[in-house]
Amino acid sequence: MVKETEYYDILGIEPTATPAEIKKAYRKKAMQTHPDKHPDDPDAQTKFQAVGEAYQVLSDPGLRSKYDQFGKEDAVPQAGFEDATEYFTMIFGGDGFKDWIGEFSLFKELSKATEEMDEQGNPLNNPESGDPTQNEMIQHDGTTNKPAKTKMSREQREKLMEMEKARREDMLKQIDELTIKLTDRITSYLIALKNGHLKEFDLKFNQEIEELKLESFGMELLHLLSKVYKTKANDYLIAKKTLGFSKIFTGTRENARTVKSAYNLLSTGLEAQKSMEEMQKVNPEDLDDAERVKFESMMAGKALGVMWAMSKFELERKLKEVCNKILQDKTVSSKDRKERAKALLYFSDKFVKARRTPEEAEEARVFEELILGEQERNQKRYSTKTY
Repeated sequence: MVKETEYYDILGIEPTATPAEIKKAYRKKAMQTHPDKHPDDPDAQTKFQAVGEAYQVLSDPGLRSKYDQFGKEDAVPQAGFEDATEYFTMIFGGDGFKDWIGEFSLFKELSKATEEMDEQGNPLNNPESGDPTQNEMIQHDGTTNKPAKTKMSREQREKLMEMEKARREDMLKQIDELTIKLTDRITSYLIALKNGHLKEFDLKFNQEIEELKLESFGMELLHLLSKVYKTKANDYLIAKKTLGFSKIFTGTRENARTVKSAYNLLSTGLEAQKSMEEMQKVNPEDLDDAERVKFESMMAGKALGVMWAMSKFELERKLKEVCNKILQDKTVSSKDRKERAKALLYFSDKFVKARRTPEEAEEARVFEELILGEQERNQKRYSTKTY
């Protein structure tokens, strides 16, 4: 029995709902009540906030336990409830994959680098750039005179080098942490297999995958994990069977895959750049509201596509290094390393079989579109700030 059911009622679920059911219900209710869908409803923001508040409590095991026992008055986050709009955007991509893939350091570092540039892409606080108010001059004939972009100062170049160094250090730290976490998962699987508890392990693991597939880009991430695990595990097992001679061929194949991934990334970037250049010829002020929304969505979509491609490229390299550390760990026997490789194949098989229902696929698509809209608005608010 629970003391009250208000939060469960808001999300339309039972008090016995699983974490996956709670997340799914939140996504559905958040989309139904999002203010963008109800511009004429003065209570839209209040309803949306209520949905966010319910999810913030029920998605936290500790807060949910307090709510079930004592009610909402005793189930308030220590730092208070977050704004529903910010919280909605924050869970884009979710935290569910963190133990599997770590963080996308590229996003963090790009954001820092962006802070060092003005809206035209010129360095901020650069003594060589002169008066920033003179970056654009209106001529007598009405044309605009835009000077060439200025070069970075020595201090800014050093700043970017420091950021790159920090990114590399963060990547190595993440690889070490992910190696420990994946090793623990492998150990749990092997113990369950040895003691005849694989069915129980399967049930728990399948439930986790059900939650992961609902995350934004969840299916892409699951399939990427599957591909890397399967490739690295098979390469290792084949090398053991051929006394290591196959490493010559698997190494060549691995390099070919890396080159192909880099080529695909470059192609994506060049295509986006070409599209951006064409889009920049368009004056948004000449478009009506519907055309402007479509134009801005296209611009944001191209940028997001490049960021996603770059992030996947970074992630694949990170995951490969994690697998290398696990399969080349000389502190364990060759037999144990083979068992680790087989465990990776088990995880790979589970991940690749994940499927979304048509309803879940549609919910994920709309959910991402709404969040992308939030990102566009955040970018506009950021661009209006003065420095």
